[in-house]
Amino acid sequence: MKERLRKYFFSLRKNKYFNLNNKDFEPLISEILRYKKITVGSYYSINFELDLKILNTLLFKKGISLSLPFIHEHNQLMEFKKWDLNDALHLNKYGIPQTSIESKTLFPDIFLVPLLAFDKYGNRLGYGSGYYDKYFNMLNKSKKRFKTIGIGFSFQKEDKLKVLRTDFCLDAVFTEKGFLNIK
Repeated sequence: MKERLRKYFFSLRKNKYFNLNNKDFEPLISEILRYKKITVGSYYSINFELDLKILNTLLFKKGISLSLPFIHEHNQLMEFKKWDLNDALHLNKYGIPQTSIESKTLFPDIFLVPLLAFDKYGNRLGYGSGYYDKYFNMLNKSKKRFKTIGIGFSFQKEDKLKVLRTDFCLDAVFTEKGFLNIK
């Protein structure tokens, strides 16, 4: 069932894809700037994900500390590594640009999370590897406070997604139409 949904939403996203401009990101930037001295766990957009190049550049110019997910090949765990826009990136085994292993490990306060689909309950359909779910569940156990914001297009909204016990629920979703607050 989930695999069929993944194929459907990937195809939908590919066919309906469009870029956002600076103004479109203003509500998200305002939300992030509400917090003082924070680190944002962003991502490098691939496969017709909503492109965050503009957003990442704007956040960097505002002095926000950015990090990207880093997947360790030896244990398949994900962590977030400090990222400056001028840092060289390397492709991991999934073809996703990531920083070097030597980059400083950070524990972001706000995470921008890619998705294939989402629902009004904060459930997210990802690519199926569970990296984000495992990482967020690990952070929860450590009692670290953080906020998760799914990033996608409004056409990726589904009525109700089927979830597993290990799936992590988002706090909010941001699309070109603004925010859907969950909690």
